[in-house]
Amino acid sequence: MNRHELLEFRLFVQKCIRLFGSLDQTVTPCGFHLSPSQVFALQELEHKTLTVVELANSLKLDRSSVSRLVDQLVKAEFVHREPNRNNRREVILSLTEKGTNTLQRVRDQSVEFYKRLLSKASEDGQKQIFEGFKLFTTILESEKGDVK
Repeated sequence: MNRHELLEFRLFVQKCIRLFGSLDQTVTPCGFHLSPSQVFALQELEHKTLTVVELANSLKLDRSSVSRLVDQLVKAEFVHREPNRNNRREVILSLTEKGTNTLQRVRDQSVEFYKRLLSKASEDGQKQIFEGFKLFTTILESEKGDVK
């Protein structure tokens, strides 16, 4: 791609981020009233317990930001925090029943959101969108490091 095309591509990526509402830290792209970071944290805790440091590493965020994020999730009763019996300086994080139920509702709402968006494209168009995002994500992961 030449410089002009790369700049145009950059504008499309930026527009996509804005249209998805990724800059709004109070609501997910599908319209659920949690920040994307809160949803990502709930997803990380869905099948395992983690310490704050482990969660920070998984989310690729600094520890102080994740500590504030965890405080919000504990206050909202989505996450349970308990001392680590093996290391008293650490706490173990786990999802509460409310956190699990909320994550399922976010997932259901997200599926409907993407179904509605993709229904506006032909079946071939849907496959192209999927393959393009998959390829672009793979390239980003190789450049920036894997994010689950």
